[in-house]
Amino acid sequence: MIVLPAIDILDGKAVRLMQGRLDAVTVYNDDPVDQALRWVDEGAEWLHVVDLDGAVTGEPKNIDIVHAIVDAVDIPVEVGGGIRSMETLRVLYDAGVTRTVLGTTLVTQPELVAEACRKFAGIVAGIDAREGKVAVEGWREGTEYGVLELVQELELLGIRRLAYTDISRDGMQTGANYGAYRALASQVHIPIIASGGVSTLDDIHDLASLGAQVEGVIIGRALYEGTFTIAQANAAARGMKG
Repeated sequence: MIVLPAIDILDGKAVRLMQGRLDAVTVYNDDPVDQALRWVDEGAEWLHVVDLDGAVTGEPKNIDIVHAIVDAVDIPVEVGGGIRSMETLRVLYDAGVTRTVLGTTLVTQPELVAEACRKFAGIVAGIDAREGKVAVEGWREGTEYGVLELVQELELLGIRRLAYTDISRDGMQTGANYGAYRALASQVHIPIIASGGVSTLDDIHDLASLGAQVEGVIIGRALYEGTFTIAQANAAARGMKG
């Protein structure tokens, strides 16, 4: 399992939110590029970057920062937030991004999702859910879609990787929703990246125990707060104790 340290960009700064709330922001670094380099120095093998401004407004606001991060590091970068057109996808891939995470468009523009899967490698379905129901528009709006229902539709469109976030746990350091990931892994056929609530190395061990289908875990606040290091997280993700 791969650890993906998170860099969430809001107003040009690296931040973390609690449950996606813009009124519950903690700024961890005024320079997201500096934060990216710190994660690399600590042993990061991937980076997960989110344009929070873009997620809320519906169009990317921090592409220049994303470009600078990609130029500064020598590891793969996946990016999400406000990606709602083929043009935005082209700009991001031209900038050197390895994977892109689609969110709201999964529900609102299935035809774009299908076209993106045909034209670009590395398209990830970023499904964010609250009490089992999919949320969109930067987590502000709920839908009646169940997670499994949406995943099954997306597989038909060509989606081959899923990043799943439990909004109620995100940024709260209350533990990953192990049961949800176990259930999801037993019902879908594509790789899953877990996100939301990871607070201890035990959370990482538990997710890694689900097998190869849970291929990655996105970690934010626990790393920023120094609960454990990236090196420790990497070891736990490989099933190593201690």
